[in-house]
Amino acid sequence: MKKILLLLTSLVLLTGCINVSIHGAKEDEKTSQTETKEASLTFVRAERYKNQPNEILDLAERYVKEEPNLGVPGRLVVFFPGYTFGDEEQRYALLLIVNQTTTNIDRDGNFDLNLEYDGEPILENITVNYRIEESGVLNRNTVAAIPLKITREQEEKMRSMEESSKLKMTMTDFTFKK
Repeated sequence: MKKILLLLTSLVLLTGCINVSIHGAKEDEKTSQTETKEASLTFVRAERYKNQPNEILDLAERYVKEEPNLGVPGRLVVFFPGYTFGDEEQRYALLLIVNQTTTNIDRDGNFDLNLEYDGEPILENITVNYRIEESGVLNRNTVAAIPLKITREQEEKMRSMEESSKLKMTMTDFTFKK
């Protein structure tokens, strides 16, 4: 069910960002080749997690392989694939950040995140820190995992999201740290 929710959310996001135009046959071939190249995503891990088993990162990597068309060409976007984890004291939502821009994210940065479901805010103006040490360098057409600390209440709301048409997630103001 969570995969369906993410796929529908992705479709809604992509629908709002796609420009449709009609081209001749040769131009269509070039467009298809470009779209295929951009759709090929690679999951990245921080150096400290490479070649080490990690259940959460393994899950994220499998998800990216199963859903290779995440993201929007020319944009940096964040997805919530429906995974939460942690212990009784600390809970986290697993976010996936997809870079399909020409800018490499090769140093720490942060951005603001909002998530609402059916008009009800779940995450409001949360500053998310992207740390190279934790998530890795994010080159073009790569995806990385970001753990986001959440409350039990937020987790319950996130797990109850079933209709993608009621879901709205926005990422704004990505800035590199100095």
